[in-house]
Amino acid sequence: MTDVSSPLAEQASAYYNDLLRPLFADRKFLIAGPIAVGLGGLARRLNGLGAQRPFLIAGSEGTGALPSPEEAELHVLGLDSKDILEEHRDLEQVIDDLPGELRRAIDAWDPTGSASFIFSSPLAASRTVAPRRPYGARPAAWAALEDKVQIDAFWDAAGIARAPSRIVPADYDAITTAAEALDRGLGTVWAADARDGTHGGGLGLRWVRPGDDGRTSYASLRRMADRVRVMPFLEGIPASIHGIVFPDAVTVFRPVEMVVLRPADGDRLFYAGCATAFDPNPDDRASMRDAAYRAGKALRDDVGYRGPFGIDGILGEDGYVPTEMNARFGAGLAPLAAGLPDLPLAPLCLAIIHGEQLDYRPDLFERAVVESADTHRTCAGWSVTRTTFDESGVLEVVRDGDEYRRSRSGEESHGTLQFGPSVMGGFVRFVLHATRIKRGSSTAPEVVRALRLADRALGTDFGELHAAKNLRP
Repeated sequence: MTDVSSPLAEQASAYYNDLLRPLFADRKFLIAGPIAVGLGGLARRLNGLGAQRPFLIAGSEGTGALPSPEEAELHVLGLDSKDILEEHRDLEQVIDDLPGELRRAIDAWDPTGSASFIFSSPLAASRTVAPRRPYGARPAAWAALEDKVQIDAFWDAAGIARAPSRIVPADYDAITTAAEALDRGLGTVWAADARDGTHGGGLGLRWVRPGDDGRTSYASLRRMADRVRVMPFLEGIPASIHGIVFPDAVTVFRPVEMVVLRPADGDRLFYAGCATAFDPNPDDRASMRDAAYRAGKALRDDVGYRGPFGIDGILGEDGYVPTEMNARFGAGLAPLAAGLPDLPLAPLCLAIIHGEQLDYRPDLFERAVVESADTHRTCAGWSVTRTTFDESGVLEVVRDGDEYRRSRSGEESHGTLQFGPSVMGGFVRFVLHATRIKRGSSTAPEVVRALRLADRALGTDFGELHAAKNLRP
């Protein structure tokens, strides 16, 4: 990582560590989440604030360095789930009915039942492992904001412009009638409701392309939804804007590109992470920040919301339009804080969600994150794959013309291609070195090139993928 420390970054990191240390010092935390590698990061952050060694329940190991025995007591369930939604629900079932051996291990670690329980899953609602109390859990009313058939009413009430849409029953004729009325020539996007719980990663979305009668898409959606939102497919850069609702203020940050790629055929979009190299034009940046501020204020006023949130949308020909709300700690917060390695971001968000009454100094937090995110850019992408890797590894890569290839002996690399196991088979992550990042440019084409290399060098099957066009340079 390039050293991008500044007086403001150092001030903010020191302030929030000092603010949170008395809150977390000597506390016990039982933490459950899908990936052990990710839970290890949270464990290290809590340890740094003086918490006792936590107990971690992970669905699978993941790719990367596992937490050491000194950092945490780790129990990996070895779930065999087909996608992130099934993985989350499998983990919920384990938490609701713990295996005897696991419960005994937890009770031996926490015999008094005084530990706090953190469910660190992106789709999590409030849960606990009795008698332990949940910490930083979001109420059902907050999770309900992620229902894609409900959120358009929220945009309208908050005065946030959006794309046209129709909410219709999960009936083929109703859906296709709406699609015919809304199609602008690139097809339409159909989104399932949250009847069976929150879904993410594009699992409840279908892009019905021009010439497709939509029957296959309809058949899959009707099994998971009672209602469907239909929108036109919009050309443009997928982008998110994130903020945090504090007790007395709303902070908003800079835009984050969502690396959403387009397979050559089929009705699925391909989510491949997020990055901050891309710059919208100044007017679009301002409008995205304004939308996030309006949304954060409405969240607080309407449902008493506290904590991080993110808006996903498209920078299309008419400007930025939101498509969904993530009422939680979104993936884009990590690259936003990449240049602030000492900032206790996750514990801070947990404290805000839980309602801890502290002097949060929202203005300091916003200024530090925006300054750092504008300075320290990221160009990266990642995805699961059906290709199985038994162990983790890293390829050093260089850009050669319009493609990436493996670096040769003695050759300075331009980036890395990490690979390893996941609950769905394998996992691949591409990271371009900071010195090679072209500020302002879209990350998606670089990820497409990197995944082509993964197919050639690692035997993955990502196939032909395409990036969105920037219509508003």
